Amino acid sequence: MSYIYALQSEANGRIYVGQTNDINKRLHCHNEGYVKSTSDDRPWELIALERIESVSQARWKEKELKKSLGKRIKWLEQKRLNK
Repeated sequence: MSYIYALQSEANGRIYVGQTNDINKRLHCHNEGYVKSTSDDRPWELIALERIESVSQARWKEKELKKSLGKRIKWLEQKRLNK
């Protein structure tokens, strides 16, 4: 089981999309600065989440969302968490 997730920086509003098998551990890593690409924009808040059956499907979807702004916006509209 894998997850596609979106985080938003509370510092500047930047949105980051990724995939993981353990969403709580991954969010912790982002917020502690262990992820080089997100360490400068901490703290991060989880804003969208989708459960995916396989790691290969999750990696493919992450790649698609990262390369297409239109797909990313549509996905965020559909998967945004209610807060």
